[in-house]
Amino acid sequence: MSKFCPAYPRPARTTWARRWRQLVGHLTGQDNLLAQLTERAYQMQMGHSQVAGQGIFMVNDPEAVRQVLVSEHRQFPKHRFMDDLLRRLVGVSIFTSNGATWTRQRRMMEPAFELTRMEHAFGAMREAVEDACARLRALPPGTEVDIDHETTWVTADIILRALFSQPLSGDEARAIYDAFVTFQQEAPAATMPQYQHRWLPRWGGAARRADAAAQAIREALYRQVRPRHAAAVAGEPGPQQDILASLLQARDPDTGKPWSLDEVVDEVAVIFLAGHETSAGTLAWCLDLLARTPDIQRQAHDEARQVLGEGPASLERLRKVDLIRRIFRETLRLYPPLSFFVREATQACSLRQTPVRPGDSVVISPWLIHRHRRYWERPDEFDPDRYLDDAGRAASAQAFLPFSLGPRVCVGAGFALQEANLVLACLLREFEFRPIPGHQPQPVARLTLRSDLGIRLTVHPR
Repeated sequence: MSKFCPAYPRPARTTWARRWRQLVGHLTGQDNLLAQLTERAYQMQMGHSQVAGQGIFMVNDPEAVRQVLVSEHRQFPKHRFMDDLLRRLVGVSIFTSNGATWTRQRRMMEPAFELTRMEHAFGAMREAVEDACARLRALPPGTEVDIDHETTWVTADIILRALFSQPLSGDEARAIYDAFVTFQQEAPAATMPQYQHRWLPRWGGAARRADAAAQAIREALYRQVRPRHAAAVAGEPGPQQDILASLLQARDPDTGKPWSLDEVVDEVAVIFLAGHETSAGTLAWCLDLLARTPDIQRQAHDEARQVLGEGPASLERLRKVDLIRRIFRETLRLYPPLSFFVREATQACSLRQTPVRPGDSVVISPWLIHRHRRYWERPDEFDPDRYLDDAGRAASAQAFLPFSLGPRVCVGAGFALQEANLVLACLLREFEFRPIPGHQPQPVARLTLRSDLGIRLTVHPR
């Protein structure tokens, strides 16, 4: 299997000029945080600095990571900055809430999470993937394709079928994709000044553009939810047993009350965005990696043909893929969809014998941990076979957290992994993906990890 190191922002050198550019970039939210990481960040167990009197800890040590995310998670809730950043998009939802509110939401959503199990979701998932293959099949051989858009379309289509029992049109897919791209670009610039100074107003062009993009996405969801919520309030039986139906039937375990319309839309927004955006980005990176390693792509094509055969994919057959599963796992390692988890200490404690004060920020970076020089052999290399030996399995056990850890681990992780296996197996069975000479995307960390130039490949039928 060929050895390949994909491009990424190389570790930065620290100078006073760079420090000034970093400060301006952070305050305007326009920096690519990956480009500011130094070589030491990829080797250290923990770093500590002060910004405007506030402690900021960058934690790479697996034991300390588990302390923050697992054993002492109640002392380290999600940072208020995440709520400021995402509230206009997902409201007061399970993704941004903490404490008793999060516990209540988690209990009310249990039945909905059951519907993301593959036994329930596979049919809708396969239909969406078959439609995606049909779209590519209709193109002339060698067409240059916007892969980011295509993976966003298929993953959004999958989650919308699971949510609302209906597919996603091309116009809707493009509108949602464009709106979220705008939100990703503008929301950090709109929110970053309040990170240090809560009293600062939210104003300016970035705030207006981010808010308009969030509103466009939420309005699209309101159009789906509003009539069915009204029917549920009126006691009319729902037409489908999908995720939305489960949310409408949910009751507060203490009061017996259902969710309000706004609360349902908040949770639908989280399920929709978490259920497609992170998978879409990782799938796009995965196809780019395979386009640049044709021998690995050829082996994956052979496995897809052998496992799936010629007919419609089945869940039983899909569970037999091995190389494709490892390819996606390796892509998650190199390009974790969320590059940084930010927590806020609520009480005095210590991390690696270093005192932590209430209000200090704790940053855990899957990007750094997945490329850490102490935990991984050849950390920057794309090698799906690394999980076949003891060293790779050991590194994976202690230093692999694309879906976080502990009680706040992504509940849709299993759904995302099986979705990726299906999308990749079906696409690679039918098509070959080739890079465009001179087009070399670099990863950019905003809300999720995407590329600076967009991922574009040529698509060729097998």
